[in-house]
Amino acid sequence: MKTNIYTLLLCPLLFFSIGTPGVAQEMPSKKKDLEAAYTVHMTEISALKEQNGKLETKVSKLEADIRKLGYEKEGLLEDLNSLDNQLLELKKSEASLKAELTETRNELEINKGVNMQLKSMLSSLTAAQQGTENPNSPQTALSSNGTEAPYYLGSFIGTAPESVVKDENGNDMVINGQKIKTPPIAHTFTFTPDLKVRLEQVNENDQSVKQLSGTYQITKDDPQQYEIVCSVNNGSDITLTYAITIDKASQKTLCSLTNQAPFELLKNILVDNIGQITTE
Repeated sequence: MKTNIYTLLLCPLLFFSIGTPGVAQEMPSKKKDLEAAYTVHMTEISALKEQNGKLETKVSKLEADIRKLGYEKEGLLEDLNSLDNQLLELKKSEASLKAELTETRNELEINKGVNMQLKSMLSSLTAAQQGTENPNSPQTALSSNGTEAPYYLGSFIGTAPESVVKDENGNDMVINGQKIKTPPIAHTFTFTPDLKVRLEQVNENDQSVKQLSGTYQITKDDPQQYEIVCSVNNGSDITLTYAITIDKASQKTLCSLTNQAPFELLKNILVDNIGQITTE
């Protein structure tokens, strides 16, 4: 019994002294694995450091580019402000030039109107003188007495305002739903003793000019008024017939065209005595 007990007590010691098979052989293998892993890790760290260096270089370049762009932006803003100031100055100059241009145009239109009136008066005087020099001229039939020329001789001016064109029934003419309108037209009538009349029309919208001529008739001559009918044409496709009434007491003169509202005419006093031109 004693021998067996000792044997049993010595068995664990023998087991531990002998050890587990294969433990001593595994230790060197794990060390090599750790060394290999450490080497790989250091290689990766070195590669990351290299990449980090490259990234830092790129970041430095980008920061330099950002600073450069900032300087360029400031320069562009200064240029933009300068251009804005120049634009404001140009707009001021444009407004000033437009005002001067408008004033010049107005002066030119006024001068043009004056020139046209002067030309009309000159032609009226010339025609009147030629009429009095013509022995066949019917001056005596037009004179109310032997010494004084009738009021209707000479030049009359007036403007027909914009109006809606009427049809033969007196209704407004409408095309495609739009009423047909005539622009304001300045009229200059010149009546000469030989029963001839000249008419100059100026479109006040575009300043275009039409010259017409024709004859007139005194349809009424009583103590109260004159009634005159004149027919004029431009020598081609336009023929117009006007009815003119003159109140002898007030000298109020009205002119009307077929299917249009009448408008007032005023005697041009510069050629008021046109019918009194005589020759020896």
